[in-house]
Amino acid sequence: MQPRQQLLDIWKAQIAYSWRPVEGGGRAKVWHWGGRNDSDAVGDAQQLLCLLFPAQELPELNYADPDATGDAVLDALAGLGDAVEIPIRVMRLIESYMEKHVDAEGVPVYSGGSNMHRVDRTVEAKPDQRAVDVTEGFALAIPLCLTSLTFLADFGPTVVRMGREDLIDELELVEQSVHRRLLGAVTGLLRSFAVSTFDVDDEFGRQLIALINVDGQPDRKIVRRFRESAEEIIATLRTITVGSGGTAGVEAPTKLFEIGWSWSVVEKAPDIPEVSDTSTQRPGRAEDAPYLYFTVVALEAIATLFSDRVMRRNLLTEEERRLAQSLQIRLDVTRRYWAMVASFGGGSKWPLEDVPWRTTDGLEYDYYSLLVCAVATETFGASRGGDDDLIRLGEVLVELANRGRITRRALAGDRAIETHFPGVKAELAGIEKPDGPAMVWNMVDFAPLLLKRLYHAAGLLVTIEARAQLLDVADQVWEHLARRRIREGRSSRLWDQPQQVYQELVYRFDDPSWHFTIRVVEAMVIAAQFASAEPARSRSLEGLTHELLVEAEHVYDQELLRGSGNAGPALAQEISAVGMTIRHAKDIVDERPGTAFALGVKALIDLDRLIAAGRDAETGV
Repeated sequence: MQPRQQLLDIWKAQIAYSWRPVEGGGRAKVWHWGGRNDSDAVGDAQQLLCLLFPAQELPELNYADPDATGDAVLDALAGLGDAVEIPIRVMRLIESYMEKHVDAEGVPVYSGGSNMHRVDRTVEAKPDQRAVDVTEGFALAIPLCLTSLTFLADFGPTVVRMGREDLIDELELVEQSVHRRLLGAVTGLLRSFAVSTFDVDDEFGRQLIALINVDGQPDRKIVRRFRESAEEIIATLRTITVGSGGTAGVEAPTKLFEIGWSWSVVEKAPDIPEVSDTSTQRPGRAEDAPYLYFTVVALEAIATLFSDRVMRRNLLTEEERRLAQSLQIRLDVTRRYWAMVASFGGGSKWPLEDVPWRTTDGLEYDYYSLLVCAVATETFGASRGGDDDLIRLGEVLVELANRGRITRRALAGDRAIETHFPGVKAELAGIEKPDGPAMVWNMVDFAPLLLKRLYHAAGLLVTIEARAQLLDVADQVWEHLARRRIREGRSSRLWDQPQQVYQELVYRFDDPSWHFTIRVVEAMVIAAQFASAEPARSRSLEGLTHELLVEAEHVYDQELLRGSGNAGPALAQEISAVGMTIRHAKDIVDERPGTAFALGVKALIDLDRLIAAGRDAETGV
């Protein structure tokens, strides 16, 4: 796959598409915002993150310090200029984004714009509908702002060395606008958290019971087990007092519930008066009910607030840290809730394994199963410990690759193709108020999201066989994605052209989907980080290696007692080298048992050769 090279190729393709000559401006160029969809806060954030995210997550791709920028990076970004011009232009792209996506009063907006599609195409959407802040806008703002702050911090010393007072002032102003957007995004996520409760005998309650009752037990028993399993989750919900959420009636013994993030700020979400800037806290319009898709994007964004890079570099202000702690509570309780529901009962079959996942509003899609995997993976890999749960989740991912017609051939008229285009639709309940058309959000990122989940799960697994299976499927998913790259025109080598894989689709696109491309970029970053991590350790191989090294060390000691170490210089040097090999193998056996095993075998072979040579010398042969 060569993820780093793929990222460099994406950068080169992105610059070719986005950095365009000004009409009638001669050689002057300007950044073109937008792609397949018109420019809006969500799409433009995805476009800019394609450029910023890899550089901050993979140090070898960083371009903020001109003196440390690698030749491959300079080649990929050559369209923006030389090593000094590149970071200046990227800083101004960040500035452009921050200035572009504000309202008439200069307050940051997080709207979905053209990502929201009318159900009835004959009715025009109202401007205030497309201007509504959406959860994905809040969620994208967090990694965008954090990567921007990291970039600005890295570029700052260069600006100081250059002695450019104008650039120093410009950098400080950009940093201030980034922090303002970040604060608004954090408060937006706090106000779009949703807790939906329902009775056992209403439609939502019956759907949830049908989903988790894989053993066919009486409903009354399922409700009791659900309440018992959710006791700690309910206790945590009681501690949520900032923004929306809280217990919302879940403490009633006959109630069932779901938690997560709605598509936007929920209706009647309270303001958070304790923040220094309340201007971004607009009235909510969304239904107070979680959406799996928006829950996943919110959780991934919140997790970045607590990454090692952010904590180590102290990127957050004291106010941002305080609010982030409230988000962390929501992150933890949401992961625990969905892991509980996904594996409810803990028996021979989980609800998650009964693909496709069925939502409480009666929808069934493989895509929803993938989203539940995304929410539950971290809990299965960390809190619950061990590989057993992860192996079962991995098997679901493998099955989704088959059902999604990625690792299997699509049939004529196959409904699975719809998952890739036009995608799964989520109705944005509440956006039609007070007088506008119903609208939906299209989710078309099944394939790159699956690749992300495969690498994420593989990175948590210790069992080599299970990890190898997921990596094999990941290779096949990447081959699928590579075939979907746009092959010609200005958008060449960006995504997405699904018709190249699914020939029965009639649509072909001239412009890139930044929504899809950023998902591929995220998957490539995870793949590169995975490749840089320590290899999986086989417990059985580790034990065998320990036993082999015991034998090697014993034979080595025998040779020393026999006097090989005091023999001629050449023999003494060889026996000393064998000793160093054994010691090195013992040092690394816990981290790289395979390498240690190979070194142990080499030491035994060398010892056997030395012993044979000694015998030949003694017999005069």
